[in-house]
Amino acid sequence: MTSPSTTRRGCLKGLALLGAGSAIPALSAKAADIPDAHLLLGGTMTSIQGQFGELAAGVISRTLGLDAPLEITPDIGQDGVRAANLFDANSAPDGSTALIAPGSVLLASLTGDPRVHYDFARWTPLLTAHTTTVVIARAELHKTLRSRLKGFFHDHPVRLAVSRPTGTELDALLGLTLLGLRPIPVSGFARTEDALDALANNQVDAVQLLPYTLGVPVEDILAKLPPDTVPLYHTGDLSDTSADSIPNFLEAYQQARHRPPEGALYRAWQAVSASTYTALTVALPMLTPPDLVKSWQKACWDAAVDPTVRHWAEKHHFMLAAGDNAAPFLSRATPDIGAILALRRWIAMNTPRWRIGQETRPI
Repeated sequence: MTSPSTTRRGCLKGLALLGAGSAIPALSAKAADIPDAHLLLGGTMTSIQGQFGELAAGVISRTLGLDAPLEITPDIGQDGVRAANLFDANSAPDGSTALIAPGSVLLASLTGDPRVHYDFARWTPLLTAHTTTVVIARAELHKTLRSRLKGFFHDHPVRLAVSRPTGTELDALLGLTLLGLRPIPVSGFARTEDALDALANNQVDAVQLLPYTLGVPVEDILAKLPPDTVPLYHTGDLSDTSADSIPNFLEAYQQARHRPPEGALYRAWQAVSASTYTALTVALPMLTPPDLVKSWQKACWDAAVDPTVRHWAEKHHFMLAAGDNAAPFLSRATPDIGAILALRRWIAMNTPRWRIGQETRPI
């Protein structure tokens, strides 16, 4: 997988990833080409997806040349799974419907959530918004990695604050397991602020942070960490160079293990991590005609560089990738079948242990 820090150096904070060689030529679509176009929203209008859709709808409508404003159809579900099911089942590949979904729909599919009846690998991505994930832990845990997993935390499980074991914190739960530690998921921390309070009060030993949920940059989070805690590693794209001192997961692994990670479970973690730091994705159904795909790509490109959308992205510390640049980010969350099976076996094996508060075991 491409190093997140390398990816970050090639783009600008809060802006679309506009490669000089990948500019989309100006295209126009007539209303007759895309009848009754609308955005199917995997979330409420107040969600991150809803905020983006409301800001981008006008730009997309103008670029597509629609006679009427682009309609937004919100979904009552909070994690987007219901909307993704509807998108796969009911959306014809005629360019009339695009989906705006959170990264949680990718994660739900990877983990084998029984509610899932869609295959996001068949979607045609138009735009993605991605961010940074940072794992914060007690200083003793960081020292453990530097001393090749010797000491207190080698003999004692690591309590990790999670909303639920297979929620977004699965990124950290599996990551810490791969590092050779034995995390215990401590459920009930849906709010990042509550997880940080638990870390400060010695109720947990590690937390996973998504800076956009706190509405502050990574460097501000690091400046206000609870006493005796440090950033362990990050995934995704750091939005500010002042946070470059945080190692990425690959660097943390090599520091602890003195070898690069490998194997199906590591490939599964790569996909889980990509799903976690993907804040949203905009996609069309598979088999949408190429000319309509190009028209939508141009529309999402224009939305990504719109000053209002750019300001919103900067506020939430997102990196936007539009047009052809969006595809690689969605492909990061699409592992091979061996990795998917390894992940689901690992979850099935550990779920009984998580229910009774025992430490996570590798396969």
